[in-house]
Amino acid sequence: MKRVLISILARVKGNVNANGTVAALTEIKKFFTTDGETRVYVSGRCVKYCIKQRLNEKGFDLSPLERPRKVLISKGNPILYIDDDLFGFMMAEVPGEAARRRFAPIKTDGIVALKHCEITRDFGGRFDPTEKEMPSPFEVEVADFIGQNNWIITENIGKFEDKEITEEIVRKSPVELEEREDNGKKYYYLPSELSDDAKKSYGRKNRLKAFLEVLLKERYTFPRSATGLHQPHYYYAVILPTERLLPLFAHIDYEIKNGKVVLNLDRIEDLGSLLDGEKVTIIDFEHALDEEVKLRIEKHREKIKNLEDKLKETDNEDLKKKLEEEKRELENRVKTLESIEVLSPFKIDDVINEITNYLIGA
Repeated sequence: MKRVLISILARVKGNVNANGTVAALTEIKKFFTTDGETRVYVSGRCVKYCIKQRLNEKGFDLSPLERPRKVLISKGNPILYIDDDLFGFMMAEVPGEAARRRFAPIKTDGIVALKHCEITRDFGGRFDPTEKEMPSPFEVEVADFIGQNNWIITENIGKFEDKEITEEIVRKSPVELEEREDNGKKYYYLPSELSDDAKKSYGRKNRLKAFLEVLLKERYTFPRSATGLHQPHYYYAVILPTERLLPLFAHIDYEIKNGKVVLNLDRIEDLGSLLDGEKVTIIDFEHALDEEVKLRIEKHREKIKNLEDKLKETDNEDLKKKLEEEKRELENRVKTLESIEVLSPFKIDDVINEITNYLIGA
């Protein structure tokens, strides 16, 4: 299966996704690591909610929620509604029978702080303008952190297995669906791309491009913030198209250099040993990485030259073997760095087109 892995380094400030209220205190979402660190996060549900609202602003219909029994559910119609298509659903329609569900072609784990994060409290009060009532004080937990926002995007956008949709949904489709069989399973496909304004929201490419435009280019606004209206501030977006499920997310970290947030290239170089022809693309919103990559390549080449000189000077076979291993590792690191494409934000449209054509076809 074709996938595109995207990992975004982003800064979040305030309390954009509260965990709940205890007395007069609004808590922030957080968890504690085995090392005793506090990590703040924004849930995947919150991020998807924000993106859904932006997609709705761009002219895509969202699935209305209803409560046929105890649980609030969507319509479960991925043909009509972009959120049922991109983010999946589960319809427990008949008690005792298996639920009709769609596994999300687009998955995220939210925005999670990569390092320990200090939490402070913002104190405030609600005051009666007539001064007849006493003020009502409250506190809000707030934080300022750099987090990692991971996404897995598959080729299944606008592609539905027959058990995901009903015959009625197929019959009432506003666009003609293409039927295909693959490994004994029947699939329905939305049109690849539509230019008609009335129907373009049903095109597979139209949907994927709209999502990527919101995620990478236009951004989204969090539903709340103790410190004012807030969007995530992006530093880097690392993108890896692949047919394998590679551990890209485990190789993303950052460091502060000369007051700037810089992607940890040691971790990216380690990822290179797992690549088999795949290409890593990095959108550099900070305009700091291109020079950093060039400097690292230069340093690695100097080390390689020093190792070659040492190899010529020694007759010790054990030492030669060790030096050769070091030289090969450095050569692989240089190869990985040279294969990385670092792009400025001005090239985001090109990146969106490349991802779309990779997953859905040119």
